[in-house]
Amino acid sequence: MSDSAEKISDKSTTGGESQSLSIAALIMMGSVLLSRVIGLFREMILADYGGTSYEMDAYVTSFIIPELLNHFLAGGFLSITFIPIFQKHLVNNREDLAWRSFSNLFIIGTMVFGIIIPITVFLVPGILKLLGPQINDPQSFPLTVRLTRIILPAQLLFYWGALLSAVQMAQKKFFLPALAPLGYNLGIILGGILFGTRYGIEGFAWGVVGGAFFGNFLLQIPGAISCGMRLTAVCDFRDPDLYIYIKKTLPLILGLGMTFSNEIFFRYFGSYLPEGATSSVNYALRTTMMLVAMFGQASGVAFYPFMTKLAAERKFAEMEQLLHSVLKKIALYLLPLSAVFFVLAQPIIVLLYQRGRFNFQSSIETTAVFTVYLTGAFSFSAYFIVARAFYAMQNMILPMLTSTVMALITVPMYFLFSRFFGARGIALAAVAGSFLQCGILYGIWAKRHGSGSMVREMGMTIGKIVLCTVVGAVVGILSYRWCGKVVTMENRIFDNGLKILCIAPVMICCIFFLYDRFGIQRFRESLTGLLKRK
Repeated sequence: MSDSAEKISDKSTTGGESQSLSIAALIMMGSVLLSRVIGLFREMILADYGGTSYEMDAYVTSFIIPELLNHFLAGGFLSITFIPIFQKHLVNNREDLAWRSFSNLFIIGTMVFGIIIPITVFLVPGILKLLGPQINDPQSFPLTVRLTRIILPAQLLFYWGALLSAVQMAQKKFFLPALAPLGYNLGIILGGILFGTRYGIEGFAWGVVGGAFFGNFLLQIPGAISCGMRLTAVCDFRDPDLYIYIKKTLPLILGLGMTFSNEIFFRYFGSYLPEGATSSVNYALRTTMMLVAMFGQASGVAFYPFMTKLAAERKFAEMEQLLHSVLKKIALYLLPLSAVFFVLAQPIIVLLYQRGRFNFQSSIETTAVFTVYLTGAFSFSAYFIVARAFYAMQNMILPMLTSTVMALITVPMYFLFSRFFGARGIALAAVAGSFLQCGILYGIWAKRHGSGSMVREMGMTIGKIVLCTVVGAVVGILSYRWCGKVVTMENRIFDNGLKILCIAPVMICCIFFLYDRFGIQRFRESLTGLLKRK
């Protein structure tokens, strides 16, 4: 946490409240990071089993329909829209109404999913035929249909789990909800390990259902019971809370968030590319999201409570100071690490994935996409922070409209770039969209609440950081070429590992030295800050 954030938190929260917020932030940050690490391990196992084959393409593509269903039935928005409704009744000492609202939404949602899922299962072949020729290939189409049908029922488990998690978070209990994604990823991994040998890629699909059942549903029941859960047989379509929930959720359903649009678009446009393209994009995106999770998502979770507090007190100047402090901290460390990953992209991909059916050609194809995604790591992360500044001010509409308009603008980019550049074009369109969304949203914030001097100072600082990073990247490329001539070990793991160990510290020290020379941050402070993040 930055010094400015600590000072603001001291002024803006009581000791007990600040401690509670810090504990909650640490739990959620730990969950985000651990979930990404386990998710990366999941991708490594998938690479071993599926490589960049048509089976892996089918597995990745099979999530399109389930994710669309979950989105349009608002399964992913419960933690945002239901918590305020539930909390309102608890604050007014109407616990009976809180649990009645919970029960009503639980039963009505179950009925809706119970009707829609079987219909969708029946319509899967027809929907998939609307996608690209790679999906409709006689070899991959039946597998994609089968995997999609296996995964679809998990959406009901996600819905139940979201409600059970929401009632816990509404009462400031974060531990079990934080474990949900971990249980989900572990379920996928176990499904692949236990059933992959016998059923192939289908084992991972059954793991999705098992992970959703264990992590998102079963694990959350004890937490909800400890909060006093009372599930009663109520089905009231005229319940005022149901109308409030629909009213708050509808804009989120109609909007295309950055994460959702990336997930859908890369699968859709990847279906028009040759075999292995969708898999390569998936591996590259998941690896890039490790960095985004460490900086964008984790920082957003940690700083959001402080932003909310300052917004409620209408301390916009301090809020702007905190926002810029967070963005600067992210840039200071994320941009150099992105440069390191960019220069060492191939050794990193080889070490992470090259085993089993993921061969050297798979590494080359994935590396090409990975380097493109890395150029957008900062804009992906910064968007999480800037959007939360608006959320803290109870402005959900503007980020939604911005992200939706920009997502629609990127559709022609996805189409053209994927045709001309293949899998790299999909990553290029995503990166261009992230720069547009982040830049426009920040521009709106700066115009409404920012001071010209602070915005200019922020721009100059980011410019200096980028310059230092580019110089460090050039040093890294030259070092990599030299290292490639000197280090030629037969063992693939030792060869690539030694290159990473030799070149990464040189690049980081070079960039941090330039920070010191440009007056951005002392060398020792930069090094200490990076080590603390680890």
